[in-house]
Amino acid sequence: MLTLRFGVIRRAPDTGSTLCRRTTGFETTMKGNAMKTYYLGMLAVLTLAACASPVYRLSKDGGAPFVGGELALLGESKHLMLEAQDRRYEARGFTVERHTNTAALYKRYHGIDPKHWDRIFSGLDTDHVTYTTETVATSIEGQEVSCRLIWGAGVKPAGVCTDQAGAAFPVRFE
Repeated sequence: MLTLRFGVIRRAPDTGSTLCRRTTGFETTMKGNAMKTYYLGMLAVLTLAACASPVYRLSKDGGAPFVGGELALLGESKHLMLEAQDRRYEARGFTVERHTNTAALYKRYHGIDPKHWDRIFSGLDTDHVTYTTETVATSIEGQEVSCRLIWGAGVKPAGVCTDQAGAAFPVRFE
């Protein structure tokens, strides 16, 4: 018999039963496929919550000519929208690249902290991952703004946008 108490699964002395009891303030009893379905459902919910990408709003500080904007990194429907006083720029379907300097991390952690290195190498520790994107946002009139953004774990996207005249200005998303 398996017992799950506050997130820990324990095997009880053999009673010949395939019954699993879950106790976290309330009692439920599940058998076979019902137990598998329950745990797979919980795993799906946790996975979707962990993978949900945020939508960032443009920070209005600095000398950028934009009054608003949005960066959404939702699966395949990524988009960047920047609003100036008289124009709206949009870019859709751009790629986000994931970078990890594994050679430098190997030098730093492999011999000193091998468990940390194993978490980094397996992808469980994402603190050392950097994301970048380069895209061109276009207005309805055909004007273009080229943007290069970078961010990491726990860091909001920031970068530089350049208009067709060559003027560059910093942008930051929150």
